[in-house]
Amino acid sequence: MTQPDITEIRNSFDEQGLEKYLSNLSSASQTTFGLNKPNFKLPLTIKQFKFGQSNPTYFITDANGFEFVLRRKPVANDKLVSKSAHAIEREFFMLRGIQVCNESRTKKVPVPDLYLLCEDESIIGYVFYLMEYVKGRQIKNPSMPGMSEAEAKLHWDSIMETILAVHSLDPDTLIKELPANHFPQFQPEKMAKSSGSYFQRQIRTLSSVANLQSKVVDPIPHFDHICKWLLENAPNDPSKKSLIHGDFKIDNVLFDVNEPKIVAVLDWELCTFGHPLFDLANFLQPFQLPNQLNLLLYKPDKTDMGIEKPGSLDSIYDKLAIYQSKLGYNWNDKEPSNNASDNWNVGFVFGLLRLCVISQGIAMRVAKGSASSGDAAGYAKLYLHLPDLALDTIDGKVQDSKL
Repeated sequence: MTQPDITEIRNSFDEQGLEKYLSNLSSASQTTFGLNKPNFKLPLTIKQFKFGQSNPTYFITDANGFEFVLRRKPVANDKLVSKSAHAIEREFFMLRGIQVCNESRTKKVPVPDLYLLCEDESIIGYVFYLMEYVKGRQIKNPSMPGMSEAEAKLHWDSIMETILAVHSLDPDTLIKELPANHFPQFQPEKMAKSSGSYFQRQIRTLSSVANLQSKVVDPIPHFDHICKWLLENAPNDPSKKSLIHGDFKIDNVLFDVNEPKIVAVLDWELCTFGHPLFDLANFLQPFQLPNQLNLLLYKPDKTDMGIEKPGSLDSIYDKLAIYQSKLGYNWNDKEPSNNASDNWNVGFVFGLLRLCVISQGIAMRVAKGSASSGDAAGYAKLYLHLPDLALDTIDGKVQDSKL
């Protein structure tokens, strides 16, 4: 079984405050409970996961050996650069809403059980939530070395089936479960007035965040040029509203220990209603990234995956074909303008732009001394170099056998 990838605590919080809070949950303030509430036995043993670039995440074991996870904001609310960043409240309510939707679905979205959300910053110094620790198998290398072709195909079948399960959630049922104060943009009156497509809205948001971050660190090179190209080439939204995860990638899913089946999708902080193309592009982008960048982002022991490998780009379209086969219809027959294969470069470049903004945010936190990951310094430099890859893709310098 895969052991938790944990270290000693790097980003401290009030551990005694947490224990005091858990000892008297019946009188807890500003607390929302999940569908199930376990009994926590004190004292707690707390370690920190190595991952968690934006929101520090902790592995906790209680006195009975019960294991669970705490996720918190990196800073107090009044110190956030952007109100839309580090929105773990949204993550909690979205996961709880998905759990409710799952109760009436045959194709369920595998998510951890949610225990509680505490918005009272006086408890540990930050907003936080507690959730189930899912024991599973993590794959860090999307090329899945060591697996037979048949085994890898079964894993990719589960990946694409899970992504589609997210995209096909009933939006109206989900929205009813989302509190208006945390999801004002999803309320009917707001959605009716919402202007622009998913990509247009996202670029507005990314531009705003990048401008704020640029007051602390260097701006993202060629940012305006890349945004302009995306706005000119991005597809409109699909006819049916789709939930997207917003950060679908190989290390945000856990597989069953013995079967090629996803048992949990993690890290829902960036989920929204949008275009399925982005989730697909985000998951498959390693096959078009340079090898050295994959080594930094995914931390495999070694990999030859990336743009340098012959056939790497072709494998992207093979995996998109798996997704389409599970849709039950052909993109070109129903919505040709939203064909993910035809729009691949848009999805890829948008993913690079978003990665630039995330990297710039990490650079800002490094500069302020609030970065939560031990690898933050490496990630903080990416945004100065990734725009060159975006420009190469825009200018057609990336050779692709199918476009």
